[in-house]
Amino acid sequence: MQQPATQRTPLIEISEIHCRMVGECYPENIQEFSSPVMTELNKVVPISGEYTVDLELFYFNSSSAKFFFDFFEFFEEKAENGLAVKVNWNYRADDDTMLEAGEDFAEDLERCTFELKEVPMESSSS
Repeated sequence: MQQPATQRTPLIEISEIHCRMVGECYPENIQEFSSPVMTELNKVVPISGEYTVDLELFYFNSSSAKFFFDFFEFFEEKAENGLAVKVNWNYRADDDTMLEAGEDFAEDLERCTFELKEVPMESSSS
């Protein structure tokens, strides 16, 4: 599954070995956004082996935060059942808000490997 980024939703790529989201996440209807993502993850994420999640979010709202709690809970359950899940939480050096959000999510995960990764800021202005 590949879904291009919009003004209000991130780029999403989901495969049997990898999930990637990049961008902002504040969809008008969180259910319309989250349902296809979770459906696809339920279909393609394996029971065993390794799985990598790469997230680079610039902003998300409170309803999206609830989605991410469910998203991480899904992977935590997979990890409890034997899947080696690595989460890379990528944040920009000047973005304390996303760093703190990553730290908060990391505290809730016991079975997944969660890594906070500082990424360079974009050189061009948006």
